[in-house]
Amino acid sequence: MNDPADPVDGAVRASRALVGIAVRSLAQALEVMTLPQYRVLVLVSTRGAMRSGDLALELGVHASTLTRTVDRLVGGGWVQRTGNPANRREVLVEATPAGRELVQQVMAHRRREVALALERLDPAARETVTDGLALFASVVEDPGAGELSRLGVER
Repeated sequence: MNDPADPVDGAVRASRALVGIAVRSLAQALEVMTLPQYRVLVLVSTRGAMRSGDLALELGVHASTLTRTVDRLVGGGWVQRTGNPANRREVLVEATPAGRELVQQVMAHRRREVALALERLDPAARETVTDGLALFASVVEDPGAGELSRLGVER
């Protein structure tokens, strides 16, 4: 294990480094909310207003669990509930400007860390790494939005 010549070990080390970047980028958000709350915020920030039922289904949680999570996010000023103009019986959950800003800050932090890492490489190595990552991504099954949202990652 941990053989520098083993391509699997190299890919696992790289994935660990990327997970580290994702975790560090979430630190700011996790100071003010839980990871499940942030998952909700990411979905409504990136997709727009969603019906509560659809949101619970997407996240794979019971409606009552989602209701409690949304209650806390509403209390923190991160999301708001609105009526659905197309169906007055439905409630939509949408991010507030503060909620969208927090998600944008997390994603900007993540992009900055990746950019800084790539800047440490000489141009030829940077091209090799970015080409390699793109090739690797092309052969890995694309995770669905629900799977990504479990980790607070936007598409």
